[in-house]
Amino acid sequence: MVNARLRIDFANNEGALLRILGVVERRGFMIKSVAMNEHADGSSASLIVEVQPRSDARRLDVLVPFLQRLVEVRSINAFEPMQDQAA
Repeated sequence: MVNARLRIDFANNEGALLRILGVVERRGFMIKSVAMNEHADGSSASLIVEVQPRSDARRLDVLVPFLQRLVEVRSINAFEPMQDQAA
């Protein structure tokens, strides 16, 4: 199974990060790494999440619409698949 990377821009409201990561987990993806950068205004942030599907049946194109339904999410850029550098 290949990893994918999501860049999620969101309103940095109370509980927003937990809701975003919870959707990723509940939709059948393992979170491999997380990096968050709060913007200067403090009310918004960017999140880079590297995810791996728990099975071949899990697809990124199904996960993204669930994330977009969250009120805080402003935009999502998905990058898939990440190729292993050791090929």
